[in-house]
Amino acid sequence: MAGSVSCGIRRRGKTYTQKVRVEFLHSGCTKANLALSGKGEDGGWARGRTNNVVGDGSSGKTICMLEVLFQAFKNLKKIKSKLYPKVKKLTMVYNNAEGAMDFPLEEMYGEDFVCAVEWVCIKSIEKTCRDFTRRMRSLKKGEALIYVIDSWDAIDSFESAKRFDESIDTDKEMKGSYDTEKQKFASKFFSKVSGPMESNSVDASLFIVSQVRTKIGTTFGKKTYRAGGKALDFYTHLVAWIREIEKMKKKKLGELRVYGIKSEIKVERSKVAKPFRIGELRILYDYGIDDISGMADYIFGPKTSTKSPIKFSGKKFVNREQFVKFVERKGYEKKLIHMATEKWNKVEQEFKKEVEKRKSRY
Repeated sequence: MAGSVSCGIRRRGKTYTQKVRVEFLHSGCTKANLALSGKGEDGGWARGRTNNVVGDGSSGKTICMLEVLFQAFKNLKKIKSKLYPKVKKLTMVYNNAEGAMDFPLEEMYGEDFVCAVEWVCIKSIEKTCRDFTRRMRSLKKGEALIYVIDSWDAIDSFESAKRFDESIDTDKEMKGSYDTEKQKFASKFFSKVSGPMESNSVDASLFIVSQVRTKIGTTFGKKTYRAGGKALDFYTHLVAWIREIEKMKKKKLGELRVYGIKSEIKVERSKVAKPFRIGELRILYDYGIDDISGMADYIFGPKTSTKSPIKFSGKKFVNREQFVKFVERKGYEKKLIHMATEKWNKVEQEFKKEVEKRKSRY
C-alpha cells in the first residue's frame, strides 16, 4: 500500500492544510510504518525518494526490502495518488550485488511475484547507477520504478576492482585509495537523480541496503557506523537502522527450535516525519513479516495468559496463534491497524500539546 502526507494543522484556533509533498510505500509492518512515517495503514517508506536500511547480517534487512516490493506488487496499482498518475506498469528491480539470497521466495510470496521482479547482480557502482538512471529517465506517465541495491557495501568501482585483480596477478599489496572513486561517482549520481525524484516528476523509488561496521578503539559514542560517504548522509530521505533483539523459540515434538526473530527498526534520519522513532518487526522463517502478531504485541503486550488475555471483538484469547487465525478469518486486520495507529497517535499528541502552547511565530 501507499499513502500521502496531507493533514490539517491546528495552530492557535486556526486550521491550516498541509501540502502533500511525499507519499509512502507500505513496509509490510504497521508498527514500522508508524515509526518511518507517522502513519499506519497509508505509511511506510518514502515513495519517489532514496531510502536506506542499515543493519547487521540476519537482522532482517533483505526481508524488509522483499516486503516493500511484495506490498507494492499487490497494491500499488490500486492506489489513488495525489502526486503521481495511476500506476499502469510497475517495474521492480532487485540488484542482489551480494549474490547470496536463498530464501524460498515462491513459498513466501508466490511465483507471480517472483516472476514480476527483475533479479540482477551488478557489482560495480558505475553500472548500478547507470542502470537505475536509465530506467528512471525512461519512465513514462503511469509507470513506476522500485529499485533495490542489496547491498551498497557489495558494489565497488571499476578502478578498485582493477587494483584488486592486479594485486592477485602480481602477488603485491593493492595500491591507492580503495573507496575514493566509489564515493565520487555516488555523489554525482545522487545529485543527478535527486532532482527529478524530489520534484515528483518521476515515480521512482530507490532503496539502498547497508551493512553495519564497527569502529575500532572507540570508548565513547556510537561504536558502529555505516559506510558509503557523505552522499548517503545528504541525499537519503529515510535512514533506518535495524537490529535483532530476540530469537523466537518454540517446542515442537519435544524439540526446541528457533522459528523467527524479533527485530527493532530505528529511524536515525528522516526528511518526511519525526526521526528517532522505533518500530518492532516479527519475522517468521519461510513466511516474512508477521504484521498481525506485531500489532498484537504493541496493542495488548507481548505475552498472553489466563491472567492477561487478549480482549478483542467481544472475545478473549489466551493463545496468540488462535488470535491471529481469528483476525485473518474475520478480516479484522484494518481494525487492528486502526487500534495501533490510535495508540501511537495518542503518545504523539501529548508532545504536540507542548508545541501548541507556544506562541505562534506567524
